[in-house]
This record gives sequence, structure tokens and C-alpha cells, in this order.
Amino acid sequence: MKYDPAAGFLQIRGSLHTFAHGHNLGTFTAAEARAACAELAGVLDVPPERPTVHRLEVGLNMPVAFSPRQFIESLASHKNRPFVALTPPPKASRPLLYGAHHSDYRVKFYDKGAYSRLQGRHLPDTAAPHLLRYEVVFERQRPMLTVTGLSTLTLADLPRPPVIAAFANHLRTHWNLTQRRQHMNYADLSLSDAALLHAATDVAFWEIMRATQPRSTYARNKARATALLRERTEPHPYDAVFARELASITQLAAAA
Repeated sequence: MKYDPAAGFLQIRGSLHTFAHGHNLGTFTAAEARAACAELAGVLDVPPERPTVHRLEVGLNMPVAFSPRQFIESLASHKNRPFVALTPPPKASRPLLYGAHHSDYRVKFYDKGAYSRLQGRHLPDTAAPHLLRYEVVFERQRPMLTVTGLSTLTLADLPRPPVIAAFANHLRTHWNLTQRRQHMNYADLSLSDAALLHAATDVAFWEIMRATQPRSTYARNKARATALLRERTEPHPYDAVFARELASITQLAAAA
């Protein structure tokens, strides 16, 4: 934690979840978040309505039966930004985190179960054997205000059900905008359509095409590739896990 009372600046490394429980491996309800916000404000000796939020990570823990490695390594792009692997942590033989970066925010997925084990923390015996973490990281205040519809986002606002619902919808939007490399069904496609489908998730290819092809040619083929990808993409088992875990969070928030 870095705190400069004179400048009104506070930076917290970690999360409210970790602040409350010492780890962020399980669930974190709206009631627990509200208590954590009040406790943090008490530590700072200010009312929770006073601190304004300028950077924030909003995420979801997804318990899964098998290692999420294959899913994470299949991530291709998010809104035309490629997913890039982060350097593996010490003692890890492979990257555990992949992120797509934008000017105001980034989207990241990582094998949280593996990270935790490397840090000496193990998932509870009652939990699923593996844990996938999905996050949208807000680097600036403006997109958070756009998402919530608030003129100012304070510490007191974070656990409020409408704010949680707004961030949950935002997580859903970006989950659906994430593209993965996968085996495609090319049946009944012409060679040209099959080639477009094959290249649909290749960000580098489309950047070159945009730079070298007439605008109309690029736009027509990119639109066709996107349509084919939408038609031929098969649901991933994690789609159902994501929907279930997100619904449980929003239901708990609404009931709080």
C-alpha cells in the first residue's frame, strides 16, 4: 500500500478480496466487499464515500475440473489486439498469464490455481482442482465511469448491487469479444471462404491486409471472415462455467 495523505493518493496492490481474506481463491460476496470497503476506509480513517477509484481490476474466479492451460494458450485476440504471454513466474516452466492490451484497459486470463501453488497456497479441499481467473483491468478512470454511469466512482460505490451488475455485464461483453484459435468446421465452404475462416483470428494477417489492400477489399473480406467465424465457432465448455459463476455473483449482490 502506498498512501500520501497530502496528495490524496492511495495505491493498493492486491485486491479487496485479499484484504478481506488474505487470499482471493474463493468467492467474494457483495456483503463481504461492503465490509472490506468499510474496514479499509477505517484503516485510512476516512469515510468510504471519500476515496475515488482511478484504477481497478474486475474479475471472476472460475473453478474448473481440468487444467485451463489449453484454453489459455488458445487465446488469439480481443477486439483486434493479440493476446501476449507474460514471462513465466519463478519455478514455472511455461507462461501462466495471457493478456490483450488496449489504451484504457486490458483483458487477461491466467491459471490462478498454478500461480497459487507456486506461492505456497493451495486451493481448498472442497474446491474444484483447478482455477481460471479472468479479469478486465481498468487503467484509467474514464471507462469505469462509462460502465457504471456514475460521475465519480468511490470506495463506497464498489459493493453496491447496481455497480456490481454493471461490471458483471462488462465482463460478459469482453468475454464474448475474446477470440480463440480452434479447429474449425470447413464443411460445405468454398476454398475462398475456408481460407477466410482459417485466417479470421490472425491479427497480424489482417493488419498486413489493411495496410496493403484497397479499403473496400479489406473491409469486405474482413466482414466475411468475421461472419464465418461467428457462424462456425463452437461453444467452449468454459462458456457455461463463466455464465454460471457470473450469475451467482450477480444474484448474491442483488440479494445483499
